[in-house]
Amino acid sequence: MKQSNYNFLYDLESEENSVLIYNSRTNALAVMDAKHTHMFNAFVHNKREITDEEFLKSLVDGGFVVEDDVSELSIIKYQLLSSRFNTKVLALTIAATSDCNFRCIYCYEKNSMKAGSKMTDETKENLIKFIGEQIDTIEQLSINWYGGEPLLVMDIIEEMSERLIKLCEEKGVAYTAGIVTNGYLLSTEIARRLAVCKVTNMQITIDGPEEIHNKRRPLAGGQGTFKKILENVKDSKGLIDHISIRINTDQENVNETNKLIKDIKEMGVDSENVSFYLGFVESHNDCYLDEKCLTAEAFSKKHLDFMKENGIHLMNAYPALVANFCGADLKNSFVVDSAGLLYKCWNDVGIVERAVGSVAPHDADDTRRYNDLLYYDYMLYDATEDEECRDCKFLPICMGGCPFRRRGNGNRCVDKKYIMEEYLRACATALMRG
Repeated sequence: MKQSNYNFLYDLESEENSVLIYNSRTNALAVMDAKHTHMFNAFVHNKREITDEEFLKSLVDGGFVVEDDVSELSIIKYQLLSSRFNTKVLALTIAATSDCNFRCIYCYEKNSMKAGSKMTDETKENLIKFIGEQIDTIEQLSINWYGGEPLLVMDIIEEMSERLIKLCEEKGVAYTAGIVTNGYLLSTEIARRLAVCKVTNMQITIDGPEEIHNKRRPLAGGQGTFKKILENVKDSKGLIDHISIRINTDQENVNETNKLIKDIKEMGVDSENVSFYLGFVESHNDCYLDEKCLTAEAFSKKHLDFMKENGIHLMNAYPALVANFCGADLKNSFVVDSAGLLYKCWNDVGIVERAVGSVAPHDADDTRRYNDLLYYDYMLYDATEDEECRDCKFLPICMGGCPFRRRGNGNRCVDKKYIMEEYLRACATALMRG
């Protein structure tokens, strides 16, 4: 037997000679008292056999120790490939319009925004055919409505949802749906209609107290949006299973996030199906000044403090095992724009030269060329062979980090890297208190 390469150990100040131990490959977290810490240290440093069978079993079950001939890196690689090329789920983010009623200061789609754009009937038919070609080989169809602002084309959401739900019912395929919206057009009626479309989760961004939010996320005409969004969330929260309030955070509003939560709760928006989290603002596609953005380390620490100060359960952000990082490096996941072009990453949508395909059928006379090099870069990257990542203890919860950032677009390391000890200590304290 040998110690896992993915163990994190921290001394517990509350209990002398005891340690907190976490394994990033199995996601196991445990406390070892002084007696068992001594046994473990003797095993690791002096090769002394662990004779306490119950303790040894616990260590094996948690992945803290493994057999001598086990290659943990091979296990991680296998899980990566199994996940990446699994075709049981088809996940599509559909931007049915590239138009938007907002003019957010950091929008990475501002250069590809097209007023009045929406999916044509031809594109809708091609998208249905594209999905239909795969429907017999999948077990689940996962749709996420996106934009631009998707509620500008609610008619398309309803039409396509009805057809896709029917198709899935006929084929015995599970159907799930969510939406990313700015929330300005979210009336009670719209929420009811979305529920009929089986939209169960929604993400809405609010960037701070009223004055700050209105400067960062105004309407196209410059008018404020804060009060309207909060009233809409308040009126709709019982109709959508879960609403996530995202607070895009940078140097300009980092000190105002707690005041926003206070304001939201005072307005009666807070409830069991409404949650809050911070979003990391980055300068994608030269859309925002880098100096306005927080560093990854500063953001990570701020997010942990935000959770503690606002009573957000720390386990909501417990490190998550990732086989592949996201849809960008997952075979059966695409972003579809309003013209029917296919992309691998949300940050690429609307930039035609980054399209990797189309829902339109290929014609023998078709001269279109898609970005195969980008597609293969996303799909063939292997963190277990990356010199910067293969020996990193964070590998199983990072897997090389964000594919978009990995291509020279920022710090790709997972945020837990900067706060792992403080975060795990806080989680352990919360768990032990019950």
